[in-house]
This record gives sequence, structure tokens and C-alpha cells, in this order.
Amino acid sequence: MTKEVSGFPSLEPAIITKVNIGDLNDLGTIHNGSRLMHFGTPTGTIETVPGFEPAFKATVNFGADWLSFDPDGAHGRIDLRGMARTEEGQSIDFRYQGVIKMAPEVKKIFEMSPEAATVPFGFATGAHQFLVADPALKILENSVFVSNGRIVVHEKGLVVETRQSLVVASTVMD
Repeated sequence: MTKEVSGFPSLEPAIITKVNIGDLNDLGTIHNGSRLMHFGTPTGTIETVPGFEPAFKATVNFGADWLSFDPDGAHGRIDLRGMARTEEGQSIDFRYQGVIKMAPEVKKIFEMSPEAATVPFGFATGAHQFLVADPALKILENSVFVSNGRIVVHEKGLVVETRQSLVVASTVMD
């Protein structure tokens, strides 16, 4: 009989973030051999899923992604930072670092191919951080969030969507 391993955290669905991709600045290949691109993310939304507390809705009013691609072209490295304001007027500083598997359908998006299409969840995973001053939102700052991401392609451009879960510590011991 195999002993069940315990002590691993679980995940609680928490937040959906959607940022609209704006201007692209392609820096090119940098000192470490990676290609660096800067994407503006000037608008979007951050909203909790039903049942997550504290519940809030926020509008993204500033942001950018310093996206780099590994020299071998197999992965992209997300470094997105932004600001949002809740409906109550509270500011949220949000940050997202992740990894994208550069599958052929993902590469079409970054190559601006006319054949580019929305990619499903499963190519990008990441970790999120929040900085807040509002005491009601401090759980965001004092917790760990992980996500799956996807890129939505539509007639007006691109949207990066992440579905974030709160990491919940295990109370079970071996």
C-alpha cells in the first residue's frame, strides 16, 4: 500500500484579468541573446470571480509587458506591470510574471500573421503580485496567486486574459 503524500497547497479560483494590447516596441536581440519586445497594455479589467472575497471590479488605466523570447525560440518570458482603479476609487498595482510555450499557433500571434487566432489556456502559466493601500484589499498583497493565461485575437486587436487562483496552504500533515 502506497502512503498518500500530503502537505501540498490547493487552489481557489479568484480573479480574471483582461488587458488590451496596445503599441508594440520591438527592441530586438539584447545582450543575453533574447529578443525583447515591449507591449503597452493601457486598458483592461480586473474582476473577482463569484464567491471570492473581497469582491471587486477594477479598470486597468496603465500597463506594459516587457516580453522576452528565449534564444532558442521555445519559450517567451512575461513581465507585465500595471495599475488599475477599483469602482470605489482604490488603486491596485498588479504584476504578472510567467512563461509561454511558443507553440506554432502562439508564434503566429507574435509574428502578426494574418492566420493568427485565439489560443486556448494551457500555453502560459504565471504568478501574480499585487500592491494595495486599501485595508479591505490587503489579502491581495498578502497572498500568492498563480494563473493560466491565453491570448484572445479579435478584429480590434489582442487581449491577454489570465485566470488567477489563490494558493491555499495545506493543513494536512504526513
